[in-house]
Amino acid sequence: MCVPVLPDGSGPVDTTEMPDMRLHKEKHVKFCLEGLESLGQGYSCLDASRPWLTYWTIHSLAILDALPSDEICSRVVNFLGKCQSQKGGFCGGPGQAPHLAPTYAAINALATVGTPEAFAVIDRASLHSFLLSMKDPCGGFRMHEGGEIDVRGSYCALNSAFIAGVMTEELKSGCADFIRDCMTYEGAR
Repeated sequence: MCVPVLPDGSGPVDTTEMPDMRLHKEKHVKFCLEGLESLGQGYSCLDASRPWLTYWTIHSLAILDALPSDEICSRVVNFLGKCQSQKGGFCGGPGQAPHLAPTYAAINALATVGTPEAFAVIDRASLHSFLLSMKDPCGGFRMHEGGEIDVRGSYCALNSAFIAGVMTEELKSGCADFIRDCMTYEGAR
């Protein structure tokens, strides 16, 4: 059992004075379902993060054991299909440039939906080509064409390849060495 501790670490919190904490599942589900249909104007700055918003929302609904109707899931799949680049991978929104981060989010959202329609939307051949095009000789992956190489890119690329079933030795080659070489003297990566 987890016992809450005071912020200064001096001892356990007296929980007898705390209000009853409960999950308001119906309110969370309602909020998530509304967010799948439309988001307010305040979200317009996140236009390049639309697969992420979709993933977080669909995953939240899955955690709450409240995936939406087949019709809504089909619309989600259709939208994510529009975010897929002809060059492979997924973009932050329709017509944008492919990037490993929205590729990760889109593929994980499609896997969470989990229908044959969702898995069929992934163009595996172009995804594999895109991932290879992001692979750097150092063993890491660029986040996008001409972009930064970091451990996040490796995670997004390898996770996407594994879930989509396009993992190859060529993709994995040098990755462990790259990640090991990113370790700093204090053990951080």
